[in-house]
Amino acid sequence: MQGIERKYCDVCINALIGAWRELMEVSGAETLRKVPYGKGDTLGLDAIPEITITGRLREFDGHAILITEELDEQAHRRWPTDSDPVKQPLMFFSDPTDRSSQLEEFFKRLSKDNQTAKIGNLIADCDHEKLWEEMFEAPVIITGSTGSITCVRKGKIVFSVILNYIAGIVFVATDVGIYSYQLENFSDLSNEEINFSTIFKKGKKLNFPGVRELGYNSDDCKRFVTFLGKTGYRENFNDSMLFIKDPNEFLHHLKPPGPPRPLYLSELQKDHGPVGFILSNGEKIGEWMHWLSFVKYARNINGGYALSVYEISLERPWTKNGMLMSTSPAYSLFCNEGSGSYLDISRLRNFKRPSQFRCMIVVVPWDNERIIHVLKQHEYREITNYF
Repeated sequence: MQGIERKYCDVCINALIGAWRELMEVSGAETLRKVPYGKGDTLGLDAIPEITITGRLREFDGHAILITEELDEQAHRRWPTDSDPVKQPLMFFSDPTDRSSQLEEFFKRLSKDNQTAKIGNLIADCDHEKLWEEMFEAPVIITGSTGSITCVRKGKIVFSVILNYIAGIVFVATDVGIYSYQLENFSDLSNEEINFSTIFKKGKKLNFPGVRELGYNSDDCKRFVTFLGKTGYRENFNDSMLFIKDPNEFLHHLKPPGPPRPLYLSELQKDHGPVGFILSNGEKIGEWMHWLSFVKYARNINGGYALSVYEISLERPWTKNGMLMSTSPAYSLFCNEGSGSYLDISRLRNFKRPSQFRCMIVVVPWDNERIIHVLKQHEYREITNYF
């Protein structure tokens, strides 16, 4: 990262830590009530992190473009129109609260006997990680609710920051690697001093082992994580033809997290069952944009890419709320034209709500030949070097 990019990374780390702290400081009743923020029926647990993230980013740079589901109509008014990536401004894609429905259920359970107590204190007074895993799925370090920010500059991914609100862990993916860092208690003011340098020097470097290193067999390589929890997603997935027969026996998680999904391919998943690939099944851009940093910066034992990514284009794509769930190269954000490979963010200017853009991408360990062969047989486009 260049100097200014590192400073932006510091700001994003600080913004997410601030969002986490604000969420921990309020009562259960405040997180669960609806407020007139954004779309008008937003829960406090969604609004609180977004307000903090937006405020801290805009305080540092009032000209930066921030894209969230609640506020992307504002961002659309300033959207870049030039397809030349060099002329595209600095942009931030954020999912302030992933897994909102699970977080709502979790906070209801925590605060059922005391709705006025701070969420952070309620969490500290119980085995909250065990409770989360009992209610949803292990490991909490992957499945916990998160806030996330990804920076795009001149058509290239610069970094991603993801903070797990349940485990209190920050993940940062940059050109020096992918690191995790355990935060102190939410009330500890030293958390506000944490920056990229802190995480790089004191955090833990995260590895993404290949399937051979893990000793996966053919069936292990076919196990996957994607979202199939609502109408239309199953049909969309079936048309990808990744499986000839019913894929349910290989499905690891029906309603997985969005931004931290690449962690299923990391060492953090090692004791929780094999996962051979992850898929964005026509999901919104805020779910999968953050994956690209993991693909770009994770390295294998040979120094090459630890992860590969492919874009699925269906001949007759499904739609969700009027949006294509898979895109052909002509409509894709992943461009490979005269000026090289890049993310053409300007293509989203045609959408009133850019955060609703969807696509299908598969992220797979570099040596998972079982799935890579299937992807290549269908001539799905590899886009590992496009961002």
